Amino acid sequence: MKTTVFDLIWKFKNALEKQGHEKIDLHRFTHERDYRKAILLNVDISELPLSRSLQKIYKDLLEADELELAKEVELPPEPKPAPIPAQEKKKSNKEPNDKPIFYGIAAVVLLVFGFAVFQFSSTTQEAKAPIAAISAPKPTSTAAKVTEQPKPTAKTTTAQPAKAVEVVRTEVKEVESAPPAIQPVPVVAAPVVEVEEVVKTTPFRIQGSNTIGEVLAPELLKAFYASEGAQQSTLVASDIEVENNLEITYPGKKEISVIPIHAHGSSTGFKALNENKTDLAMASRRIKDKEVEQLESRYGNLKSKSTEHIIGMDGLAVIVNPDNPIAHLSTEDLAKLFAGNISNWSELGGPDLAVKIYARDSNSGTWDSFKSMVLKKHGVKLSEAAERLESSVELSDNVSKTPGAIGFIGLPYVLRAKALAISDGEKGLPIYPTSFTISTEDYPLVRRLYIYEPSTISTQSEAHRFISFVLSKEGQDVVKKAGFISQNIYPTTPVLTDTYPQEYIQSVKNAQRLSLNFRFKSGTVVLDNKAVRDLERVIQFFESNPGQQATLIGFSDSIGDPVINKSLSLQRARAVEQALLARGINIQRSIGLGEMAPIASNLTKLGREKNRRVEIWVDSNNAQSYNTATR
Repeated sequence: MKTTVFDLIWKFKNALEKQGHEKIDLHRFTHERDYRKAILLNVDISELPLSRSLQKIYKDLLEADELELAKEVELPPEPKPAPIPAQEKKKSNKEPNDKPIFYGIAAVVLLVFGFAVFQFSSTTQEAKAPIAAISAPKPTSTAAKVTEQPKPTAKTTTAQPAKAVEVVRTEVKEVESAPPAIQPVPVVAAPVVEVEEVVKTTPFRIQGSNTIGEVLAPELLKAFYASEGAQQSTLVASDIEVENNLEITYPGKKEISVIPIHAHGSSTGFKALNENKTDLAMASRRIKDKEVEQLESRYGNLKSKSTEHIIGMDGLAVIVNPDNPIAHLSTEDLAKLFAGNISNWSELGGPDLAVKIYARDSNSGTWDSFKSMVLKKHGVKLSEAAERLESSVELSDNVSKTPGAIGFIGLPYVLRAKALAISDGEKGLPIYPTSFTISTEDYPLVRRLYIYEPSTISTQSEAHRFISFVLSKEGQDVVKKAGFISQNIYPTTPVLTDTYPQEYIQSVKNAQRLSLNFRFKSGTVVLDNKAVRDLERVIQFFESNPGQQATLIGFSDSIGDPVINKSLSLQRARAVEQALLARGINIQRSIGLGEMAPIASNLTKLGREKNRRVEIWVDSNNAQSYNTATR
């Protein structure tokens, strides 16, 4: 029997996680050798049921930079189960029942015993009377008296210890010359269990994005309630797909908290707010102006910093069948494919195979993001032949099983499909969706994940405390474990090829780049909501890494005069510098490189906004600390 390398890895991941290993990022495991090696060297594969199969590819898993995921591996034959000893076999349900025989024997014994008593009594009474009379003993007291028990209520769950039951046994007066009588068995009332009612409460409700609601929201809620002292959190599925309830119990309490999680798509979250059917709205795209206007009179401006919360990042991965040799596409190619203008992969240098299109449903924020970043950008509409699906997992599974298939999905749902590198614009380089390229928002199809919290929600409420937890370092660690991109900051050394301007390369020589970009409200030098929160994360990074020097590099789009654009890019860098200085962080230098090194097309509004950014680079070559403002 044969299987593929990918299937073995999938089974290996599931087997480890069942043994208590922390969640494995399947995408990183299959594409990053160092990540894969770190896991393999810390587990004993001999203890896994797949050990013999894994040993065949173990060396490749450790050493190969790129795995052949579609390569077939011969599976060793499964060992035959040992025969079950005859004495251990279960008895057949058709075996004769011994109970009737037992009852028959018991009846015969009782008849013999009664006849013997009768004969004994007749013999002892012969001198007094020709006929022996046997009188039944009369009790001197009433029959067995049992205290009346209260009737059980219809209340449910917790059982209390049974109350004591008072039993008065019957006293029997002896009858002279009467045969020994069998004492009556006292009747004891069955214990009555008093059942107390368990109260279920709903602290808050959450509706909206399927991308967030299927996996991320439940994991964040479980971690939050664990931090609040909960004993157990259980996700209970309903009869309706993507509608679940998280039930939380606390030690010593009879109450159960129930959080309804309905995940039918981003737009449904805002509709539910409008209909007062939810307290928090999940969205995998930013709230639209018309939705803000509709809700503002009751909930305040949902685009403000206090109500709009970016809870994590996600790359919109374009996925194809694993056997498809295509490695990267431009956003223009994607638009033609999903519009049906390219119907065969041979038109892009691929196999002679018809294109099969899968897309998310119209309520989905994933769909809204793809439509905005790809279809609208190139002036096309989705092909009517596309198959629309509500579930992210189902879409990914269909693409991985269908030759010629293509779809778009949130990064954690790539699963067994193959993700492509994407380029944007003529000068854009193909960028693969990785944790770093998504957290910096350099990848063309990156998006932010939101939870919207109406201003009417109390800051003392569980809903608000939940939001605070999600934005904390601990909450962002959960985001990462769930397969999304955390906003916690870390440094890395990106590879800068000769395609980048020399001025840029020299400016960051020997430095590392932090995993974020500062961005601004459209057309201004005012930091956007995410950038304001990222300032606090940058401070935490410098507090944990003393002695680091920081360089800020500003960029602009290419619209207008290059000299003015370079000046604007420097203004943006200095705006970030002033914000960090106000928080006690000194900056080594701030420079502006204008329209150099674009990461997106300048022909679209979204592309221009991505190019207007400030990068932060750090190095520790100088021993002087830059953690305290000195000017």
